[in-house]
Amino acid sequence: MKNKILFLLISCIISFNYSNAQSIKLDSLDLFINQLIEDFDVPGLSIGIVRNDSIIYSKGFGTKEVNTSNTVNENTLFAIGSISKSFTALTLGILVDEGKIKWDDKVVTYLPYFELYDPYVTANFTIRDLLTHRSGLKDISGGTLWYHSDLSRVEIIKNFKYLEPVSGFREKPAYQNIMYMAAGEIVREVTGTEWDKFLKERVFNKLVMSNSTSISSVRESNKNLAQPHIWNESYDKQSIEQEKMDNLAAAGSIYSSANEMNNYMRFLLNNGVFERDTIVSKEIIDDIFTPQIIYPISNPPFGNEFSSYGFGWWLSPIDGHKVIEHSGGVDGMSANLFMVKDLNIGVVILSNSSKEPAAFLLKAKLMEMIFEDASFDLYERVKAIRTKRLDGYKNATSQKKKIDGTQPSLDAALYTGVYSDKMYGKINIKQLKKNELEISFTHSSVFKGILKHWHYDTYQIAWYDIRVPNGYLTFNFNSDREINGFDINQPNLLDVDFGELNIKRLKEDNPIKPVVVDDKILKSYVGEYEVSPDLVITISKTGKQLKTQMTGQSEIFIIPILINVFQVQDTERKFVFNRTNDGKVESLTLIQGEQQYTFERIKN
Repeated sequence: MKNKILFLLISCIISFNYSNAQSIKLDSLDLFINQLIEDFDVPGLSIGIVRNDSIIYSKGFGTKEVNTSNTVNENTLFAIGSISKSFTALTLGILVDEGKIKWDDKVVTYLPYFELYDPYVTANFTIRDLLTHRSGLKDISGGTLWYHSDLSRVEIIKNFKYLEPVSGFREKPAYQNIMYMAAGEIVREVTGTEWDKFLKERVFNKLVMSNSTSISSVRESNKNLAQPHIWNESYDKQSIEQEKMDNLAAAGSIYSSANEMNNYMRFLLNNGVFERDTIVSKEIIDDIFTPQIIYPISNPPFGNEFSSYGFGWWLSPIDGHKVIEHSGGVDGMSANLFMVKDLNIGVVILSNSSKEPAAFLLKAKLMEMIFEDASFDLYERVKAIRTKRLDGYKNATSQKKKIDGTQPSLDAALYTGVYSDKMYGKINIKQLKKNELEISFTHSSVFKGILKHWHYDTYQIAWYDIRVPNGYLTFNFNSDREINGFDINQPNLLDVDFGELNIKRLKEDNPIKPVVVDDKILKSYVGEYEVSPDLVITISKTGKQLKTQMTGQSEIFIIPILINVFQVQDTERKFVFNRTNDGKVESLTLIQGEQQYTFERIKN
């Protein structure tokens, strides 16, 4: 009797699951997607759905590029972004399956140049740690190292040691790209084959993913390639160049199609078997889909306090089912993939537009159908939020308040030179026009732009590349009024945080040059500055040189080291002439060691 009740219970569960699986209304899906594309101004989109080891839906919508008739189909290549991480976990899983590595092997065993912020962390960091975002670093650390840069994978990894932690090792998760890059290099070290080639031979070829690739040159040779799109200054869609990302590779460089990602989902849902060929054992698939660290990614209905991260996948219990998912994004493209393991259903959504919630809403609609749960119906709410947000962008004034009537401390030419961050490397500033400078990061062509004076010693950065929003750069000084370096206040890009940089002026690359001060400026400094009622400093001019004389003392030449900073001859003392907002010299500051004294001007 007990066995009979158990059998009936199992039968009901199977029946319920099958009923849910049947609830995807394919006949109405086309109408929904077309409306989605119209409402959210999406150039193109492709979607694939698999169930029970079969492809039940695979289609393209819209165009590969705005203002063209190049339509998207089920074989059009899109960036899958961070869904690439799951492929990296799989390549490592193949090596675990073959006994060549273990999940808990130390990273330094394979990458002796791998070094983090602490010797203990470096020595104990495992492959498992690489894949589970628990390094102790902040979210998206090291983005400036790889984003559109010419640095190699090994060069990037060697600079990990400069990144500062924000939490304890294995204490809590923070999303990383660079650790997955290192994971890909372990594949290379163990096999003697580049990760990209191993991926193609051991995964893509086996799964009949013949057009999928992680290599930019291969991707660009494919004529059925979607172009990425972002908002331009008028908030219309504009296509941009594809990201290269060859150095990032194992963390986010794969391009694929709905059709080929369908094969990937069939393989995963079938426990490592594709078309009767076992690519990897069920044990490895189970490892990959096993929670490793609690990592909630969103509030209900999409996630909850039990959401976790496995090896390249987020895992959430939803409505009694285990949902396996990951999203992906690169400049101008976004992707979503989710699978419901016990229902044997998988969905992939690829879009050639970023900063639009279209792919997310299509995922929500399909979850609403699969789970028959109206809480996933967010369409009108998200549509209203998107409209409000876009209107806010269009009507926004400058985000940073400008203080009018101010001037930089120095002549523009004196800000030029070579600067450096110990992690990133050199950054150059040169003069274009009288009050206009240009910044360029030596390893990243995308980070180049004009510096226009904003206020005081802050300049607005107008980057040349449309994908990089305007930012602000502020020069800072030491007590001797010498430039120390600068800080960048920049809206974060997808994976770049300029706040990680500590940019200093390189003295060895900026030798002190003789400063020639215009005669008119020299004359403006001439006058008397009151130290006390009975004691004044007199500044006088002889030819093209200034002299200083304290009451009752001898005259001494002062030598210009900056346009408004002069060093007292044969001493360490410096004078700084200070101007008002309207340009008049109002005071003189004496810098002597760590002490500073300011004296008001009393006579021209």
